[in-house]
Amino acid sequence: MAYLILLFTVSLCWLTYRSIYRLFFHPLSHIPGPRLAAVSYIYQFYFDVIKGGMYIWEVRRLHEEYGPIIRINPNEVHINDPDYYQQVYAPSSQRREKDIDFVNAFGLPDSTFGTVSAEVHRRRRAPLNKFFSKKAITEIEPLIYEKLGRLLFHLEESIHSKQPMNIDAGFVALTADIIHHYTYGYSEGHLERENFNHTARDGINGLFRLCHLQFFFPPLKWLESLPLSIVKKINVHAWALANQKQDLYNEALKAENSLHQKKSNESKNIIDVLVNPHDYSLEEDRRLERIQNEGMSLITAGTETTGRALAVATFHIYSNPQILDRMREELRQVMPHTDSQATWSQLEQLPYLTAVVNESMRLASGTSGRFSRVAPSEVLTYQKYPIPCGAQTSISMSNHLMLRHPTVFPDPDAFDPDRWLRATENGERLDKYLVNFSKGSRSCLGLNLAIAEMFMGLASLIRRLDLTLYETSQESIECGRDFGVPYPEQGCLNVRVIVNGIAQD
Repeated sequence: MAYLILLFTVSLCWLTYRSIYRLFFHPLSHIPGPRLAAVSYIYQFYFDVIKGGMYIWEVRRLHEEYGPIIRINPNEVHINDPDYYQQVYAPSSQRREKDIDFVNAFGLPDSTFGTVSAEVHRRRRAPLNKFFSKKAITEIEPLIYEKLGRLLFHLEESIHSKQPMNIDAGFVALTADIIHHYTYGYSEGHLERENFNHTARDGINGLFRLCHLQFFFPPLKWLESLPLSIVKKINVHAWALANQKQDLYNEALKAENSLHQKKSNESKNIIDVLVNPHDYSLEEDRRLERIQNEGMSLITAGTETTGRALAVATFHIYSNPQILDRMREELRQVMPHTDSQATWSQLEQLPYLTAVVNESMRLASGTSGRFSRVAPSEVLTYQKYPIPCGAQTSISMSNHLMLRHPTVFPDPDAFDPDRWLRATENGERLDKYLVNFSKGSRSCLGLNLAIAEMFMGLASLIRRLDLTLYETSQESIECGRDFGVPYPEQGCLNVRVIVNGIAQD
């Protein structure tokens, strides 16, 4: 009994000391915000774990109460000012590192995405850059159109039956097959499976659904070490994720074993580069576990966000006949027939299509998570508030809040492609606020692939098919919860359509 009393007394003293330190002596003690958030992570835990991805809305409310800079947990400052974005997500000349707690939440250690150090990130990313340059993406346009053709074929199959189709699952299958083929040399055939193999989406959803739990409880990663049959009984999302990661580990092992059988001039997939000592000279960068996580990172980033943006675009375009007609009229310039194909270069010359793509990406948000950064050696200043450097202080901004900031995007929830045309006419650079892919040296590696898929995917669908939305409301596509990426208030994003027929030439 005396031991328990002593333990309680020591714990209470320690908690009191820590609370006083965080309130009055911590490097962030001068930043506005609720005291409970400054003292403890309980505040964030309640909204993100107990209420399920709702801290984003509490953070927005806190900004309304305290102003554009607030302290949202003991070590994190959040800023809600679009004009400060590129100070936080800065170019390589201004060193920024990722917050280790943030990257641990996604369970992809040592992937390029999950690398904390700026120097190590630069080393790991360099061999991959050539695969995602604009030139490289134009060279795989035949692959993109091949997969698009399969998606359109299966949609057309439903014309006579009028069977509702989950086009959101179709878009995820499309982007998954493209990035998997580009990474591993073959696609998994999601487009050819029943319901576009929605289980592939389940695996990715599993990764995101667990992010808040893993932020607070990193030991949850032990689930991956259990037999898959046991993991499935514990958590179906964790099972889908672990199953997919096991497949990618096997692919890494296969690529490593076949490395010496390939000719030096043989065309390479991304996996071939990941295992090659000429591209990654350090053995630690060629560990199978790292390559597995790199592959998972590429598949995840190259699938979910673009698939969702295409689905959001489809909802808004087919909800508005005027927008649909205007797009088709413009597309006839480069796609005179319903089965015509245009290059990405041709499509991005079309002003209204470009405006629709930008507005679709804006409302889809890309990510909704805060993606915190650490300035290890530079004291940043926002207004009158210095933000000390070092691991004790991280700085974040929310893409979703940036992309719907009313000072930049009036009537921010409206789908208004013309806002981009008006900005161009007025000489405004509205695109600098389009932060779906982040900015700076840690911006999204695959942005050119995503943008090409948006242009080519929307152009092909709109020019080819007449669709009617089926049992799909605005709530089905709106961000209601933040699990790193936007989720509706209930369930997952869901856009269902009935294919009426082929569009008129």
